[in-house]
Amino acid sequence: MVGGVNYERITPEGLEVTSGEARENPRLIAVDTIVLCAGQESERSLADALIAAGKTPHVIGGADVAAELDAKRAIDQGVRLAATL
Repeated sequence: MVGGVNYERITPEGLEVTSGEARENPRLIAVDTIVLCAGQESERSLADALIAAGKTPHVIGGADVAAELDAKRAIDQGVRLAATL
């Protein structure tokens, strides 16, 4: 987990981020898997776009079901998914 960063773009090399409101200190975090956790409302447009592009995203937590704020369920889903990656 990296706090206080702006997620600028996902590239074949990894995740490009900057720091703070001024978007300073651009850098690349070399990764092969990205777990995105954001928001309190179900927002599936990224997952839908990835599916349309032939990718297989995992949708968990509030993105899966935003009927209520259930951190315990979301954490459980995240831990179980992480164990399979």
